[in-house]
Amino acid sequence: MSERIELRDAAGAAATVIPQLGGWLLRYARPVEGHGLVEALRDDEAVVARYPKEMWAGNPVLFPMVSYSHLPGAQHHYEWEGRRFPLPQHGFARRSRWTVTARATDSVTMELVESEESLAVYPFRFRYLLTYRLADGRLHWEQEIANRSDVPMPFGAGFHPYFRLPLGAASRRDDCHVRCPRGIRYNPVGLSEAYFTEPFPAQDVPVARDVAGTIQVGDLAAREFALVDRAAGLEVVLNWEAAPEHRFCALWSQTTSADFYCIEPWTALPNAFSRPDDREILLLAPGETFRSAMWVDIRKV
Repeated sequence: MSERIELRDAAGAAATVIPQLGGWLLRYARPVEGHGLVEALRDDEAVVARYPKEMWAGNPVLFPMVSYSHLPGAQHHYEWEGRRFPLPQHGFARRSRWTVTARATDSVTMELVESEESLAVYPFRFRYLLTYRLADGRLHWEQEIANRSDVPMPFGAGFHPYFRLPLGAASRRDDCHVRCPRGIRYNPVGLSEAYFTEPFPAQDVPVARDVAGTIQVGDLAAREFALVDRAAGLEVVLNWEAAPEHRFCALWSQTTSADFYCIEPWTALPNAFSRPDDREILLLAPGETFRSAMWVDIRKV
């Protein structure tokens, strides 16, 4: 039985984390005047029961790569320093057991380090610390990734929050949109062997728009997106201004009727290991530590 850690703060906000199931944040909610307790994330017990086959809920952790890698004749493989390795989509962190290193009423810090299983697919020693913390109703999360190897360590990182749709009990999904900053849209060629780009003006993307093929945006004017439920007068805001290496954002939902919508901060685009000239893969020197911070909030429009 996996332990569920329940977090609370003085503002009445709540969060639920399951460290043994990939450091999985399953819930974030806070009270909003006139609305009661508003849930930001899709929390589906049927999805939890299917772990690790499916993680279409909460906020899965993506490491040491985001999305997929592809080599000729070898899907979900990457190459580094002349060696080929298999690696599942979005990496192994979300399918690994994390260990709690610190815990308080309103926060939890978890740790993931290399194992025999990880070294077989990712030959680097690392320490990944992830903290979830509630403060004044807002949910913050911070990550620290340290290279404990004696050689440079390549990686990609990201998060995959499944935001609940709609936000209001009496709203319709199609009443919602995603408020996006200006950027550049990256369109894949083939299996992301290359990309072509086009301007992406600041805009409200209707969630009724089909994004099953994923909208990938980079070179952002601001690292803040919001899922807005106009009928309810509510929005969920995701901000990663304190995570500048997360240069990209992916917008995805399974269908135009799914009860979730994903706004995903990434450090790289799909198949980044196979596109070294694009310099998306981050490289940590031995002993170096990567740090970033993000927050999510629920508020009135």
